[in-house]
Amino acid sequence: MAADPVRVILDCDTANEIDDQFAIAYALGCESLDVLGVVSVHNTLVHGPDSVGIYQEEAARVVELAGRAGLPCPWGAAGPMEDRFSPVRSEGLDFIIEAAHHGPVLVLATGPATDIAALGLVAPELRDRFEVTWAGAFPDEPTWQREKFGELNARADIQAWRALYASDLPLRILPGWPGVETVAVDWPTCVTRLQALDSPAPAYLAEILTTYSEARGEVLDMDKRDQQGQEKVIWDIVNVAAVHVPEVVGWVDRLLPTIDAAGAPDYSRPVRAVPLGLEVDAELVLEDMWRALGNLPRTCSDR
Repeated sequence: MAADPVRVILDCDTANEIDDQFAIAYALGCESLDVLGVVSVHNTLVHGPDSVGIYQEEAARVVELAGRAGLPCPWGAAGPMEDRFSPVRSEGLDFIIEAAHHGPVLVLATGPATDIAALGLVAPELRDRFEVTWAGAFPDEPTWQREKFGELNARADIQAWRALYASDLPLRILPGWPGVETVAVDWPTCVTRLQALDSPAPAYLAEILTTYSEARGEVLDMDKRDQQGQEKVIWDIVNVAAVHVPEVVGWVDRLLPTIDAAGAPDYSRPVRAVPLGLEVDAELVLEDMWRALGNLPRTCSDR
C-alpha cells in the first residue's frame, strides 16, 4: 500500500532571488507531496517594507503556471520580529497553524525565520504537529566568519533566528555551505532544457533564470571579479529534495550556538542539538527536480 502523501507548506521569500520559484514548481510536481499552500515571508533586507507583497505575487504566479490556481498563497510576516519574544502575526502564520490542527505539517522554509519562529511562540501546544526544514544560517564558526555577509535568511531577521534556535520546535537546518552550494547548474544548458519541457511553469523558470544570470554576469564583468563560469546555484530546491528523496542529504547532529542581538553566534554557549544537512548529492537532487518538473501540466488549466 502506498504511503499517504506528506502534507507540506512552503514558506518562501519568492523573488528575493530565483531559487524559491524553482522549489515551488519542483514541489508541485512531486506526486508524493501534498502541497497545502505557499506562504510568503518578507525579506526587507533585500526588498524593503514592500517585500512580502512582491513575493506573494510571484509565488501565486508560479503556482498558477504550474496548474494549481486556487492553491492558498497567503501573506506571511511583513517584517522582522521586534524582539525574540514577539511573534509577527499574519494570515500565513494562521494558515500554517490551522493546517496543523488537521494533522502533521512539514514546513519547508526557504526565507527568513520569522514565520517558523512564531510557530513555537504562538502555538506551543502544537509543536509535535510541526516539523520544519529551514534553509539558512551556518554549520560552524569558521563558515560564519567566511560567509556571514553572503547569507540572507538568518540575517534578515536576527530576532527570529535567535528565537528559533532557543525554541523546542522540531527543526532540521540546511545551511548553504558546504553541501547545498554544490547544487549548481550551467544556466544556458538549464534554460534550454526547461524550454524543451514545453510547459508554462518551466518556461517561466527559464525566463527568470536567463534574466537573473545575464544581469549577474554584467555585474561580475563590471566588478572584474572571478566568474564561476556560467554556474548558478539553485539553493532552495534542496529543501524539497530532502523530503522527496531523503537519501540525497546527509544529516549530522550539531549543537546550535546562542545568537546575540547583533546576529553573532557564540559556539561556546550551545542551546540545543539539531540535524544539519552537510552533505548533499547534487546530481540526485537535480535528477529528481527534472523528473518532477516533467510532471507539470502543459497548460495552466490541465489540473
